Amino acid sequence: MSNGPVIHFFAGKGGAGKSTLATAFALNLLEANGKEKILLLSLENPGGMADLIKKKLGTKPTRLFPGKGNGGLFAAEADWAAYADAYVKFAKPQLMAAAVKGQVLGEDDLKKVFEASLANAGETGFLFNLLELAEAKEYDRVVIDGWSTTHALRLFDHATNVRRLCAHIRAERTFRPSKNAVRPATPVDELAAKADAVNALLKDVKRFGVHVCAVAEPVGESQIKNLVKGLQERGVPVLEIIADMIEDGKGSREVENRRGLQAPHVRKYATLTSKLELVQRRIVGPRGLDEVKKFAKEWSTGKETKALQFSPAEAPPALVRAPSMPPMAAPPIPPTRFIFFVGSGGVGKSSCAAAAAVTLTEKEGPVLLISVDPSHSLSDVLQSRLTDTETQVKGTKGLYAREIDFANWFGNLKKKIRELAEPMFGPEAKGEQFAVDKEIFRNLLDAAPVGMDELAAMTALTDALVQERFKRIVIDPAPSSNSIRVLELPAIAKPWFGAIQAIATKYKAKGGAALLAWVEGQLNHIARFEKAILNPNECRFIVVTRGEELSVPAAERLVENLKEQKLPVERVLVNRVLPKTTCPVTEERRKNELEVAKLVEKKIGLPVTMAPALGRHPAGLRELKGFRTSWYAAAAILKSKAA
Repeated sequence: MSNGPVIHFFAGKGGAGKSTLATAFALNLLEANGKEKILLLSLENPGGMADLIKKKLGTKPTRLFPGKGNGGLFAAEADWAAYADAYVKFAKPQLMAAAVKGQVLGEDDLKKVFEASLANAGETGFLFNLLELAEAKEYDRVVIDGWSTTHALRLFDHATNVRRLCAHIRAERTFRPSKNAVRPATPVDELAAKADAVNALLKDVKRFGVHVCAVAEPVGESQIKNLVKGLQERGVPVLEIIADMIEDGKGSREVENRRGLQAPHVRKYATLTSKLELVQRRIVGPRGLDEVKKFAKEWSTGKETKALQFSPAEAPPALVRAPSMPPMAAPPIPPTRFIFFVGSGGVGKSSCAAAAAVTLTEKEGPVLLISVDPSHSLSDVLQSRLTDTETQVKGTKGLYAREIDFANWFGNLKKKIRELAEPMFGPEAKGEQFAVDKEIFRNLLDAAPVGMDELAAMTALTDALVQERFKRIVIDPAPSSNSIRVLELPAIAKPWFGAIQAIATKYKAKGGAALLAWVEGQLNHIARFEKAILNPNECRFIVVTRGEELSVPAAERLVENLKEQKLPVERVLVNRVLPKTTCPVTEERRKNELEVAKLVEKKIGLPVTMAPALGRHPAGLRELKGFRTSWYAAAAILKSKAA
């Protein structure tokens, strides 16, 4: 086996070409050593890799290219149901055995809590499966087409969360044996050991490493800095940063200007890592295995990185504004309280949401613009420092913005739950005998299922809705290729809250009344949220995409997913369409984007709105307002010969 980690995880900014880069990297591994058996695994199911290589993939590995002997490149999509089942099969008996009669609760009460905690366990199961892949050595290398910044960090935390739950059960906080003492055996020792092994794998540079995929843009830079910092804090090795879609600066002043905009971001990336690779932007990205293989060969030489180096003189130009369309051509925003701008990473959801909020404020009065994506972008887009409180944006009369601080919100909620549990068990006393039920209920969120972090987002949105302070609530959610995380919360949260509600009801007279009232309040919040998002008079979804061929299947799947849930989809917004120009390179890209817009309109069957690419990404109130007034209905221009 050649030198380097066994498992290569590709993560980074949405739209940075993770699928293309991961596939090309796997092909180069095979080219370097044909005897190796390599697995290329896509975490999106179905996802970008199948769209990229134009080959249907399943959860069983498919051979893409043969190697020497048993070697070769195999590809598969993550089997989330199988990962969840395997994890539950392993963890559930141990947790059930740990559910013993406690200070207040009976054995069956704790079993309800532990069983509810195992819901939505696919991502945790995936990490445990990854450990098995590393130990089984069926494959010499595993290349993972991973997730965007926040989702990747969330994934790497799952084993730590399992370990924290085991620590509560094992009384690790209260029982700390000396060096010569042996900790008494507990039912969850095997689960704790496996979680420790997963964390050890993620921190072992000889077995695991992350390739950070980036684009040279303001929002992209902010998110990449947070990702690299988050990985370093967790001890996860960062192998390199790959900056994709770098302009070569040749052919015209427009291309030169776009390269100048990229210069400061690339220089910043160079300070974050010892290895920075640059990949040139193609007029049309590779599609199909043969084209990806050709791209992989070009990338492997390292010539692009050398050719694309930036000189000290290269810098951003002045703003070049795209021509606005007539005001009547810009479709109005739907008259609903909730307006979600949804789509894959890197399509410009934050800019579109902010631009809509700015213009709505001028026309209608108080508007709340809220980011429920842990990788926040609104501060950069608005050029205003935002916090987890509704803050009026300077220079506006009624635009308020908020970026939810998930960590702080959860920390405060944990304190609150600890207070709610005290009437049932009494305050913590020094030297008191350990009771597993008290420890679990004082740290109840550590026994919650994966995905409950979205409770912060759902609570903030529902609070804003019921207070009726704002006429419109414009939402910038986390990237979503197939589904939207905050919309999945009710299905995850209701069973868990139901289990807690049953226990609190049972012990209402023994101090459970406060906890019961809180749980019932949460269930009411969930019901109000579900009612709002299903009502087209209260909520609409605008799907944002790009004029690129690979973006169409993702947008199509997202619209289908929303419609299956009976959620009201308003339109598709094709963002960053280049304006008409005399530059041959830009004009060729523009024609490709218009062809993709036609395809979107034909395949998805919803009204299509176009948003132009400005000279740089719009930021600040003036640019955002100009950007919004440049939106136009696609129908007229797509039918026009002059387009």
